[in-house]
Amino acid sequence: MNAEYTHEIVKTTGPLSVWIYLHNVPGRVYVAPHWHQGIELSYSVHGTIEDFTISGHCYKTKENQILVVNSQEIHSANNYLTVGSEFLSIIYPYAYVASLYPEITKKEIQLNNLASFSGLQKERYIELQALLLQVVGVFKNESSYQNIRLQTLFDEVLYLMLRYFTYTSTGKTLYGQKAYVIERLQIITKFVNENFQENISLQEIAEKSNVSKEYLARFFKKNMGITVGRYINNVRAQNGYADILGHQKNLTDIAQLNGFSSIKTMNNAMFKLYGTTASQLYKKINI
Repeated sequence: MNAEYTHEIVKTTGPLSVWIYLHNVPGRVYVAPHWHQGIELSYSVHGTIEDFTISGHCYKTKENQILVVNSQEIHSANNYLTVGSEFLSIIYPYAYVASLYPEITKKEIQLNNLASFSGLQKERYIELQALLLQVVGVFKNESSYQNIRLQTLFDEVLYLMLRYFTYTSTGKTLYGQKAYVIERLQIITKFVNENFQENISLQEIAEKSNVSKEYLARFFKKNMGITVGRYINNVRAQNGYADILGHQKNLTDIAQLNGFSSIKTMNNAMFKLYGTTASQLYKKINI
């Protein structure tokens, strides 16, 4: 297995209203199943995403394709980037969208099924593709006007999505997933993401979900495809990975900060997720 894995170019919110990520380094990109309140947009600039799962529906994208993850939809990604591959991710904070468009609380954005588009929506979709291509170009070329231009583009993208691709939410999860399944998964994943730094147990999570730990184990494996323990370690590994890339502290501190009992356990979890250990990654970026 190739150990030359790096993650992505990351630009935090800073003065901008969004989070923006540009995945363009050859190697594996794995994002464990999770959810957040923000509205996430994924754009395949060059290459394809082999496995992007949103609320139980698996997508294989084509070049220039856009996917949207609505607020609180559980999603994951597993892909191997070849040379020249580029994928853009943008996350709009829910509070920002709601402040501009309060109706979003009763709406959902439907951009993932191209076959259902009307003629007008097909035209607007092409506009979205062009805007996102501009985002990539501006993002990769720093200038004193970069943030101003990016913010303008982000708002234009948001306007088109909200104006032409929103529908009144039915309150039911898309693609056949039952509402109670998603609700329970959200409770579990939210608890893990808020408490992964602690020594959380299956029993504790089960109590928060009002089910037995035996039922929880079966339910989670069936609907998420991994065990609860593996999910916890994935969340810890993802956060540890980000800390290492951000040059945060030493390995011992990073392991403790992210709920690992030792560097060894962090190495094992990160290797299963990224194909490289924390120690290897730390050494690589500190050469």
